[in-house]
Amino acid sequence: MTENSTYNGNTAQEAATVENLDANLKEAAEPAQAEQKEQVKAAPDTGKFKSVEALMSAYLALEAEFTRRSQRLKELEGNKAAEAPSPECLSDEQLVSAALGNPAVKDRVVGEYLKQVSVGKSVPLIMGGVSCAAPQSTPKSVKEAGALAKNFLKN
Repeated sequence: MTENSTYNGNTAQEAATVENLDANLKEAAEPAQAEQKEQVKAAPDTGKFKSVEALMSAYLALEAEFTRRSQRLKELEGNKAAEAPSPECLSDEQLVSAALGNPAVKDRVVGEYLKQVSVGKSVPLIMGGVSCAAPQSTPKSVKEAGALAKNFLKN
């Protein structure tokens, strides 16, 4: 039974007190056994391992496995970096030849270029609002044409 459960009808606290009294009596009677109990109490908690030696051997095995995996990971990362150079490392000629060699990349680059060239090159016809259409008036004489030109230049 555990210390938290009842011990022959007594509470756990009473059971612990009885055990402490028994331990004190045994320590007084047998000093050699008392020294052994103190050594056992001072031993570290090894968890699921039976002894400190078992814990130490498991730790060493785990450390060796970790080292092997770390080395393997570093090796794989080195291979990955060596396989494909990054775009920053390529020269302009290498980039151009790589782009021209792939039709999908070539089409996309040309399309982006045409979009940039065509945007913003037209002349705006109406600026700042909507104008309404006015009836067309044609001058009937040179005097009317001069007046229309003068009006046009003022505005």
